[in-house]
Amino acid sequence: MYGRRRVGKTTLLQEFSKHTNAIFFPAREKNDALNLEDFSKAIQLHFDKQFIASFKSWEDAFSYIGHKVRDRTALIIDEFPYIIEENPSVKSLLQHAIDHNWKNENIFLILCGSSLSVMKNEIMGRKSPLHDRQTATLEIAPFDYLESSNFFPNYSNEDKLIAYGILGGIPRYLEAFDANKSIQENVASKIIRNGS
Repeated sequence: MYGRRRVGKTTLLQEFSKHTNAIFFPAREKNDALNLEDFSKAIQLHFDKQFIASFKSWEDAFSYIGHKVRDRTALIIDEFPYIIEENPSVKSLLQHAIDHNWKNENIFLILCGSSLSVMKNEIMGRKSPLHDRQTATLEIAPFDYLESSNFFPNYSNEDKLIAYGILGGIPRYLEAFDANKSIQENVASKIIRNGS
């Protein structure tokens, strides 16, 4: 799953994970050891309800998941490009886990990212170890004009169009505007003001 920043990918995945047996791991822009420690903590808390220690390698972490899965489990790694930026070998390790350790397991893997070029070229691209291992690819697009206009039911059609021109169809930006205030008031308080 991929799409530009603030388009709602994480919100969709968090909502999905509320309704299924899921491990939701949001990778962050930090070094490999810290992301591996956070990932280790997320999977151990899910399976064993306690965190003992970080795995020595991503391979060990993926192997642990394969041994622990009993029921259908969604493994969601949000902002996966942050992980492979620090450690490109994770793509190959994940490919090995998919082909060997997870082959007969009921694991539903979702890799998500905001970096369109990384998602398309380095994860799904022909030269990637993960190429052709996805069963689906989903690009999350911004809302169109009609969907965006629903955020402002009290606006005139002209003001809805102006709001769309300013905000585009990005849910995070649409939510920032107060539908009970005029466009001018919203621009003054949500865009022009320092810290907005």
